Amino acid sequence: MDLWTEYEGRTIDGAYPLTKLIRPEGRSAFFSTPNGTGQPTVIRLIESHFDGDEILARWRAMSALQHPNLVNLKKTGQVVVDETPLVYAVMETVDGNLGEILKERRLTEEETREVATSVLAAIGALHANGFVHEHIEPGNVMAVGDAIKLRSDCIREAPEGEEGYALKQRDVRDYAVVLLEALTQRKTLEGPLPAPFYEIVRKGMNGDWGLAQIGAALQSTAVPAASVPGAAPVAAQPVARSGAVADAPVERRAVTPALTVPPSVSRRIHVPVDDEQSGLGPRGIAYGVGILLLVLLGWYFVHSRTASPKGVAQEAVAAAPTAAPEIPKSSAAIESGVNRKSSAAAPTKNVAAAPGLNASGSGRWRVIAFTYDREELAQQKVASIAQSNPDLKPSVFTPNGHSPFLVTLGGQMSRQEAFAFSGKAKREGMPRDTYAQNYRGTGN
Repeated sequence: MDLWTEYEGRTIDGAYPLTKLIRPEGRSAFFSTPNGTGQPTVIRLIESHFDGDEILARWRAMSALQHPNLVNLKKTGQVVVDETPLVYAVMETVDGNLGEILKERRLTEEETREVATSVLAAIGALHANGFVHEHIEPGNVMAVGDAIKLRSDCIREAPEGEEGYALKQRDVRDYAVVLLEALTQRKTLEGPLPAPFYEIVRKGMNGDWGLAQIGAALQSTAVPAASVPGAAPVAAQPVARSGAVADAPVERRAVTPALTVPPSVSRRIHVPVDDEQSGLGPRGIAYGVGILLLVLLGWYFVHSRTASPKGVAQEAVAAAPTAAPEIPKSSAAIESGVNRKSSAAAPTKNVAAAPGLNASGSGRWRVIAFTYDREELAQQKVASIAQSNPDLKPSVFTPNGHSPFLVTLGGQMSRQEAFAFSGKAKREGMPRDTYAQNYRGTGN
């Protein structure tokens, strides 16, 4: 199918009718569906020609985690619709998201503390279990009843070493920006904030603080719940440890009033996606360059004395993913995009087939931005990208000589180069679910 709207009215896995398309997002789309009780909720579909098992494994890990501050994925599975393989995730019903609230008002200090504590716990749990979020932004912070939860369908595995550490620090930076937006409805720190948020935002954004220091700051300034009239005590929630970023337990305190969703927001079904991607800005870039230089100098000093140097991660620290943001939108940044606009274009045979294994047995990494069932549409997208972003070097690639036709960016490269290039592509406007894939031993 060329249009996601054609899926409306279908039933997924015999149980989830797609009542309305809420939003397409690259090769995925969000629909409203009854959750089995007649109450509408959101189901996400993703075309999964090659990576369905990987996506399902991540989603199932989130379902098994059952963290109180991560949106619960009620059901996940894999189906085929019109010969197109799909994976799906049915999410628990949410009442709204922080992005919608901030369009109408700022949060109070008490509400911001509740958001800060809840999202910090969610990030800590992800990092402790080997995942990064990459799409921490207001649109992905959900109100579910009395709980504050972080979207959980857009996470991915954290790479090892410096690359993984940098991505975790990016999550921390994005978290600090969310708190700044909650208090000011701005993304730049232009004046004082109430304690402890000034230090949390400033030091979180510039990379001086990690989850441990932020948790300690929240805990040290917390007012005991008993001092809030009518507030019931809330049990302490430890923030899970995250390897390179050591974390301390953070106490969740009851607040009065709780974060409330305006009626104009709560009456809508909210898709946990936000298109907006935040930039680093001059100061953030300067800090990022400084940190990268320190990492490179340290790496050279240590590894120049050994016989087996290793590459330094090249993934740029950027705000999201996803690509985000992704997201996705939010971006995150996780799965490849699909252009679903039908248009006529002359077919062409300039299709690159994937190479087999090289002499050392390693595979070839490619960055995938769009997926098409028809070659002419893929070629049309390549021409469009080449005109607006020639440095991305787009081309058409098919792993098996026939549909699907993938729009790849940058050509063949190593794993580190592919992840770095996918980040560059997303910052230049490619879909937030642009991703890197190793096509090992495929081709014709």
